[in-house]
Amino acid sequence: SLPKFRCSLAVPPPLSTRLGFIVTPSQAASPKVPFHSLGISQILSYGCLFYAFAQLKIPLAAQIGVAPSDILAAVTGALLLQAFLAPLIGGWIDKYGALTIMTRGLMLGAVGMALLPAVNALWWVWLCMLPIGIGFAMSCYETAFSAAVQIDETKSRRHISFITFYGGVASSVIWLSIAPLLGWFGLQVTCLICAGALLLMGVRTHRLHQKSTFMSSRKKQPLAPFHWSLMSRNERRALFALASASALEYLTFASTTLLWISWFTVQFNDAGLAVMLAALYGPFQTVGRLLEMKFGHQFDARLTGMAAFIGVPMALLLAQQDGLGFAVAAMMIFGMGHGILTVSFGYVTNMYFSADVYGRAKGWITMPRALGNAIGPSLGGILFLLGPDIFFGTMIGISLLSAASFAVLFSAKPRDMPATSQTKS
Repeated sequence: SLPKFRCSLAVPPPLSTRLGFIVTPSQAASPKVPFHSLGISQILSYGCLFYAFAQLKIPLAAQIGVAPSDILAAVTGALLLQAFLAPLIGGWIDKYGALTIMTRGLMLGAVGMALLPAVNALWWVWLCMLPIGIGFAMSCYETAFSAAVQIDETKSRRHISFITFYGGVASSVIWLSIAPLLGWFGLQVTCLICAGALLLMGVRTHRLHQKSTFMSSRKKQPLAPFHWSLMSRNERRALFALASASALEYLTFASTTLLWISWFTVQFNDAGLAVMLAALYGPFQTVGRLLEMKFGHQFDARLTGMAAFIGVPMALLLAQQDGLGFAVAAMMIFGMGHGILTVSFGYVTNMYFSADVYGRAKGWITMPRALGNAIGPSLGGILFLLGPDIFFGTMIGISLLSAASFAVLFSAKPRDMPATSQTKS
């Protein structure tokens, strides 16, 4: 069935008015977003439930007696599960609160990781990927962003930037941790340590939920309607633009990220140098998010997002040029661009959809994005086998389509945001 969207043919009243209570200036400034805890949750969610399999796949495959690609196929299944569940989880976030959903997701992920090495069979890996995939879907960026918006909508942009800053180092933190853990303790204990970390984070988010006033103010209020037929023209354009742009962008991202090492090895005939060049992506993704945190509040988030979109095809063009300097510049621009876009997708959604429907809006935007992220590695591998020129030409074309989809937002007027939403916290 079609998603339900709330009606906003006129400028919607402030959230406090629609929820039936009055907020004084002193009260409006009181909510404190636990962005450090939310950021750490993303290191553990993305790290233990996704990035860890870059290293866990080999000992898992050896224990079961299958190829590492069979383990990655199960991981792909978990990502597809995230895509199909995104709208449902978005509804849960609006109904029960983001921190509640995150807590349950972290707990489910912990169960899946703890049980993963218990049986030496591939079907068991697929079975464990059910709680891992569902847990990841319930605890990843979309849920963390929703928590920031629900707790303090007025400063959501800056808090989302902080959360993505933590998420940007997830791969580095986990990869540097998993390797020694596997060497010291082996596969089973390593998975148990990951499960323990997720469990402790779940306890933390549960306590944060108990302290939060957002859901306590919502308990006696009906869930805000969210129906396509009642949606305003601007909301429809925004939903279409964000869903299509993020799907195409993450398709490009997932297709290229896993092939940078292969491309630079071909280009420079030096595997060590290729790894170093590809590794530039992560730090400069963090640089992009730092720039967004420091200067982004001075500009319309759609403008900063558009600048980042333009950077992606530029990086792909530079990567094809001869010379080490071009390769370094390509990875710097590619990393910063994607880092800023993560913030843009999180905050621009809030420019069109308020806190009481943000979870459902983000859920429907996330579904095509997660599908693009899941099929990207396979598509990229096929295109790269056909030839680097075909691969890069296709990726540049997809990235330009993504930018064009995002540009539709400039024809859709945002809702009136809370007074301090564009200011620094």
